[in-house]
Amino acid sequence: MNKVFDLKVKIKPVLPLLIHSSAYEGPCRVGNEKTLDPEFERIQAMKNFERFCERVRSGLTEDGELLDPTAIEWSEDWIIPEEEMVKLDKDSMNVDLYLIANASLTQHPSVEIARRYGKPIVKLGQVSSVDISAYLRSRGMEGYALIDLEELNRFVRLFKVRKSLMNTRILIVDAGKLLPIGVVSSIWDLEDVKMRFGIDYKRISASEVFDEMDRVIRDEAEQKRAEEITDRLIKNADKVHMKEAYIRQSVNFYLAVKNLMIKYKCNAFVIPCFELCVKRIPAEKKVTFCLAHSLLKDEGYPSACEGDISALLAMTVLMYLSRKSAFMGNSYMIDKEKNIVAVHHDVPGLKMKGLNDAELPYEIRSFTMGGWGATLRYDFSRDKGEVVTLARFNPTATKLFAAKGELVGCGGFDKVGCSLRAEIKVRDARDFFHKEMDFGHHLAMVYGDYVDDLRYLGELVGFRVVEA
Repeated sequence: MNKVFDLKVKIKPVLPLLIHSSAYEGPCRVGNEKTLDPEFERIQAMKNFERFCERVRSGLTEDGELLDPTAIEWSEDWIIPEEEMVKLDKDSMNVDLYLIANASLTQHPSVEIARRYGKPIVKLGQVSSVDISAYLRSRGMEGYALIDLEELNRFVRLFKVRKSLMNTRILIVDAGKLLPIGVVSSIWDLEDVKMRFGIDYKRISASEVFDEMDRVIRDEAEQKRAEEITDRLIKNADKVHMKEAYIRQSVNFYLAVKNLMIKYKCNAFVIPCFELCVKRIPAEKKVTFCLAHSLLKDEGYPSACEGDISALLAMTVLMYLSRKSAFMGNSYMIDKEKNIVAVHHDVPGLKMKGLNDAELPYEIRSFTMGGWGATLRYDFSRDKGEVVTLARFNPTATKLFAAKGELVGCGGFDKVGCSLRAEIKVRDARDFFHKEMDFGHHLAMVYGDYVDDLRYLGELVGFRVVEA
C-alpha cells in the first residue's frame, strides 16, 4: 500500500499566555483581586489549556496527530521573550500546523509564530481567529479560522491530502516527445507543478522499463511472484477469456514497473501508449499496460494511461481524498437530451469501493484480437444509482474540472480493444462538454461525492475548481 495513506498531520497546540504584572482593572480586563492575580491567571489558563488539548485529542480524526502542547508567556511590554519562543524550536521541523488555544490577545503571538516557522496557524472559535487569519492571509502567510472541532477534523483530512501530494513522486516513462501524441492537453510544466504542489518526478526511458521486464522474465524468484499473482487473478475472476501465459506476461510488466518505482522511490506512474505502440514494442512483448494500471491503483498508487499527467494528477487527488481506487478514460457524450456521458478505458480498479474493502467481481479479457494484453472488466451497471466524482486538471494545473454524476449503465464489458465504459448521468451534458474545452478529454473517476472537498482543497493547495 502507498505509504502516503499512513501520513499524519502533525498538530502543535500552543497557548500564548499573556501574564499581567498585577491585579488591576481597565479597558482590557475586569475582575476582583483574586481573579486578576497574575498567578491565579496563570493557573486558570493552564487548566483551560489542558482541557482544550484533551478535548482535541479525544475527538481528533485519525488523520491528525497531536504533538506535545506548549505554553509561551509574554507580558505587558508586548514583547515575546526569545527564551519563550525557543520552546517551540524543539519540534518545529516536525510540525505541519500550529493550533492556537484560547487566551487573551493571542493575535500578536500567533503572527510571530507564523513568521518564525512559516507554518499555517489554525484557531478555533470566533473573533480573534478571523483577526489572525485576515492578517496572515493579507501578507502571504497561512491562517485558518475554524468554528469547532468538526471543522478542524475536516481541515486536517484535507490538509493530509496536501501533505500527501508533497510526498508524491511520479515515475514518468519518456517516449522521447515533449507532449504525448494522444493527449496534447496533458500538463507540460512539471517544474511548476513541483514548485506549487510539491510533487516530484523521475523520467526514465521506455527501454529501461522493457529491459527490466526482460530481467523479470529471466529471474526465477520474479517468475514465482508472477505465477502467484497470475494464479490469484485467475482464481478470483468470475470468467477468464484469454490464455494464462498472456495474463502472466502482463503481470511481468506490472512487476517491472513496481521494481522501478521502488528503485526510484516513486509512488505514482504514467506511461504513453500511442508512442510505444508504433514502435511495435507491445506487439513484440505481447503486453498492454492496462492490467498494471489497475493493479497499481488497487495498491493505492495512482497510475494513468497515455502519458496523461493532467488525468494522473486529478486521479492522485481523488484517490488521496477517497482512499479508493480510481477509474479513468476518454469522456464523451452518449445522450445530450438525457445528460448521459461516458468514461471509457480498460482500467477499472477492483478496490473502487475502498482500498481496504473486498475486491469487486471481475472478468479477465484480452485487449487485442490476438488474445494478448490482459485487462480487468468490471460491470458498472451493477452500481446504477451510485454517485461518482469526475475530475481533470487543465494543462497548466491551475484549474480543476469537477463534476458529480450518477452511474446509469455500462458498455463494452465483453468487447476487445479499449472498450469498457462507465455511463454517467450528469447535471447538464452540454455544459459538461463545453467546460471540458479548457481541460481535455481524459477524466479520473471515483465513487462518492467529493466536489465540495475538491473546492476546499483547491483553496489549500492553490488551484481553482470549475464545476459542471
